[in-house]
Amino acid sequence: MNINFEVALRHINLESYEKAVEHLNLAINEETEAGREDTAVQYACVLGELLANLGRVPEAREQFEKVKDYCDRTNSLFKQRQIAQNFLDAFDGKIKLVSEQASSPLFAKPVQNKAFINRQMRKRK
Repeated sequence: MNINFEVALRHINLESYEKAVEHLNLAINEETEAGREDTAVQYACVLGELLANLGRVPEAREQFEKVKDYCDRTNSLFKQRQIAQNFLDAFDGKIKLVSEQASSPLFAKPVQNKAFINRQMRKRK
């Protein structure tokens, strides 16, 4: 598991979202440089969700477009492609937001990424 990804998850749990964004970007860069594009794209999907829930739609859109492009090009990571497409459709007004309440995230928290995160948390060096 990428240590920066693990640190990002801890920051999310502590509601230190800016630090989480920083560590997710570091994790994405490290995985990309190591040639592990699938993992980098999975991390980018998590980053996109976080940015979307923080209301940083242009940055989230950029991450989801990268995810979708990679998934289409490689014909892989179908769950991440679906997540990215759902968020992009929501940004474009094609589907409605889950909730407008301040206490709830703007978008549904995809179960697919929860499972991915749990698998990553169980991995050890």
